[in-house]
Amino acid sequence: MEIIFDQPKDIVLRPQQSATYDKLNIIGMMDYPEQKIVKAIIVELGEVILWQGAEYDTIGQWTDTDVINRIKEIYNIT
Repeated sequence: MEIIFDQPKDIVLRPQQSATYDKLNIIGMMDYPEQKIVKAIIVELGEVILWQGAEYDTIGQWTDTDVINRIKEIYNIT
């Protein structure tokens, strides 16, 4: 059986989940040059992709400060 829509429909598969934190604990960073991906491992959030693809090339040799700034950018933390 198939249901066909007149127009594409966004369907929420998993409701948004949120939590409030006063700090995040980064326990590691992984750099995968072959895949052009940098991930941070954050206790409260799990693995978070910081840069990939063209962004990976642009960031070049990233620093701890770059990681902090990127996480703040991703999660809109001021």
